[in-house]
Amino acid sequence: MSLEQLGFISLLSLVWVIKFLWAPWVDRYVHKQGGNYKKFLLLMQGLLVCAVAFVSFFDVIEDKAIIVFSLVLVGLLSATQDIATEGLAYKILKKSERGFGGTLKTIGGIFGYIIGAGVALSIYEKIGWSATILLLALLSALTLFQLFFYQEHKMHTQSTNEIHNWRVFYRFWQTKEKKIWLGFLLLFPLGMSMANGLLIPLLVDIGWDLEKIGFVKGFVGSVLGILSAFLSGWFLKHYSRKSVLLVISMIEVIGFLLLLALYGGNTNIVLQALAIGTIFISYGASMPIISALIMDHIDNAPNTQYALQYSLYMLFSIIASASGVSLSGVFGYDKMIVASSLFSLLTIGYVILFFKEVQLERN
Repeated sequence: MSLEQLGFISLLSLVWVIKFLWAPWVDRYVHKQGGNYKKFLLLMQGLLVCAVAFVSFFDVIEDKAIIVFSLVLVGLLSATQDIATEGLAYKILKKSERGFGGTLKTIGGIFGYIIGAGVALSIYEKIGWSATILLLALLSALTLFQLFFYQEHKMHTQSTNEIHNWRVFYRFWQTKEKKIWLGFLLLFPLGMSMANGLLIPLLVDIGWDLEKIGFVKGFVGSVLGILSAFLSGWFLKHYSRKSVLLVISMIEVIGFLLLLALYGGNTNIVLQALAIGTIFISYGASMPIISALIMDHIDNAPNTQYALQYSLYMLFSIIASASGVSLSGVFGYDKMIVASSLFSLLTIGYVILFFKEVQLERN
């Protein structure tokens, strides 16, 4: 395929950015089911398994158009399933458990990346397209058994239709606390996403071979992401959200600047490990706390409000990552590396302001 076609396919992930648009429909459906998610999740996951399996019946060379259409369907179904999964997590997790819930989600996502983008790609050459895709469908089907035996407890549902109204998209942000929170969602991912976007082009341009880059990003990055997610979840059980955010941001400020050593040709393995490792650690550590904070800001309509907040976080992350790479061609890697560190430094000040304002607002 041409690079232009591959670029178009990568845009399919944007469905996760706009999933909040149909989240109120999920809230409405769950409300009619008495607040129970099990049937909806069984339906979505069952359709998702079928959509993945459907792709396996076509030739990867001759039937690209059908496969791309099927991938759009897979994206829509997985995003819709995720809306309900987050709602169920909000329903069953206490506030003190939300950090660990975010940890499990982060680790699950990393394992999914390892299997779906790593293992599957490795065995594709040996067993072919159809068998590889069917294997992925089979692995996805395992969750159907989990859902089937899951005993969901009942919950009190609100009688008002307000929580199912699309006006929640702008009403949600009307309080001062929510406006400050919106600023945090915009600022926090900028440094991390910019540094993450710069990493692979930078390593290529300084002469790293693709096999070495693949090992670092696929294996080392995944391990560091899992370990940092576990540590983040543990810290959230013993320390405040503010403390965890400040530590993550301070690590980013210092760690991202170490990328300047890579750019300058420094071959010290310790400096290289710290510079690259910081990016993976910051991602793994930040996702549990972001998930917990998003849940903290839900008033009602959990599916809609979670999707709305997370979609904005994802959008700002994508923009920062793409902008960092593009602007590197104009200003150079060094200036964009410094910019990513400065964004994390600004985050430190904003975190202090954010929690101070939240405390004043609630008092």
